[in-house]
Amino acid sequence: MRGLSIVAGGLLAGAGLIVLELAAAGGASAAVPAKPRPMSLKPATTPWAVKRTYVPQGPLFNNPTGNTDQAGSLDLYLKRLIRNTPKGAEIDVALFRLQTTGMANALVDARKRGVNVRIVLDNDSLSKRPENYALLKKNLGTDMSKASWITVCPKNEGCIARTSSSGQWAKNHNKFYVFSKTYDSKNVVVQTSGNATGGMYNQFNDAYTMTDTALHNAYRTYFYDLSRKKADPNYWRTIKSGSRSVSFYPKSSQPDPIVATLQMVTCTPGTKIGLSSGLFTRKGVADQLAWMDAQGCDVRIASGSLGEDVEQVLSRSRAKVRFFRASSSHPAHSKYLLIDGTYGGRQRKLVLTGSHSYTYDALRRNDEAVLTLDDAKTYAAYAANFDKVFKSADGELAVGKLVQPQIVPNGTLDDDNPVPSVGIRSVTPPEERPVPEATLPPLTEQPDDGPTALPTR
Repeated sequence: MRGLSIVAGGLLAGAGLIVLELAAAGGASAAVPAKPRPMSLKPATTPWAVKRTYVPQGPLFNNPTGNTDQAGSLDLYLKRLIRNTPKGAEIDVALFRLQTTGMANALVDARKRGVNVRIVLDNDSLSKRPENYALLKKNLGTDMSKASWITVCPKNEGCIARTSSSGQWAKNHNKFYVFSKTYDSKNVVVQTSGNATGGMYNQFNDAYTMTDTALHNAYRTYFYDLSRKKADPNYWRTIKSGSRSVSFYPKSSQPDPIVATLQMVTCTPGTKIGLSSGLFTRKGVADQLAWMDAQGCDVRIASGSLGEDVEQVLSRSRAKVRFFRASSSHPAHSKYLLIDGTYGGRQRKLVLTGSHSYTYDALRRNDEAVLTLDDAKTYAAYAANFDKVFKSADGELAVGKLVQPQIVPNGTLDDDNPVPSVGIRSVTPPEERPVPEATLPPLTEQPDDGPTALPTR
């Protein structure tokens, strides 16, 4: 399949779902002959077969510079999971900016099929595309004692995170989808960096899928805590399951978990650090990365805008910093940190990914989720994606460069790196076309409100 990479069972694959066949056979009884004959192992009847379709675990990436299928692969993937959630199953979604009618329609259609759909939405979505909220409210309702509902965080606040002074903006910045069952997989969680906006097509994004009961339960617990809207500036907690863990924000206490993670790395020759973020304003993280670069770590950063302090710190270091110019149509929107080296005294290949940008808002004033993945093959997939993102960044931070990055004030609100619209929005959704069920996402599916034409670079 074009434009989609999946790590399934530890292997990087471009296919989609895993289809297994379970076969069994029955025999027919017969009268015992007078003279026994040798036993035959051949079944007396034709075997029956039951096909099971399972969602593969691992990372997926879109390619915003490719065709529509490649650019929108994550959006199409999520809608496919929603469409194949069976009657009686549950979908819990926490989102910042649900703006695409395609995603809203997919969730409404699931509800009409008998799926229990619950959504926690940021307040900003009410002003960006109010018609989508109206559609969801009409079909899901807002009565949280029912099986399906939609609820919205307070204005200019998160559902758990809160502002501490005027002029600040707290928000539910989450981007995760939790399924009790989709296809034949149970306890499925998809954590993505992408909002349900045109940015899913225009920007570099990633998603990680897991079928993990412990983390499924952890995400559901966090989801219901969000829905209760009880303020807790130091909600932060971490739940571990095998080689994976998830941390939920906000966090008001010290230390900064990202800085603490970086401090566990020993900078020896060959140690590699990679960071992708649409907005990078957290000076503490920049200070640590600059120090690690001075100690011999190979530090590479790809970002959209840089905070004033971050730009000053990194421009004085030898870290390789690339940025997306303001005119770039396809900036990075993934928010991941890659570590390849000695971590905690032993060799590790780690990926931290989720909704958490490298800003103070993400740490202190947002509802966020960050996955930590300790797996060499997962790291390899993210490292390959980072190489593409880094090469796509069309500016380089260096002393004397004529083209400088977009520098923003240190207190800039994290607007999640909005980008200009690319192409003409469809007035009406294109006709849905049938697709083979074993393909994920379908090559023939078209978005009903994403860009209809993507520029070539």
